[in-house]
Amino acid sequence: MPADERLIEFIHEELLDGETIDAGTSLFRSQLLDSLALTNLILFIEESFGIRVGAMDISYDNLDSVDQMIAFIDRKRDGGA
Repeated sequence: MPADERLIEFIHEELLDGETIDAGTSLFRSQLLDSLALTNLILFIEESFGIRVGAMDISYDNLDSVDQMIAFIDRKRDGGA
């Protein structure tokens, strides 16, 4: 399953109680997810994609939408931040 679909499925089933989102949906700015959900999301990303999410990585720019998460994961895998 592609990374974006895995993220959407996890968010949809585990964090949003079945609410529908797409890859561009703002999750935190629109207050769909809260800080507890953020913690669960970070754990999922770390375990599923084999990257480490540091404190400085936690920002709207990296984690507010699935599109931004995918770009962040790709940067981390390529050795960047």
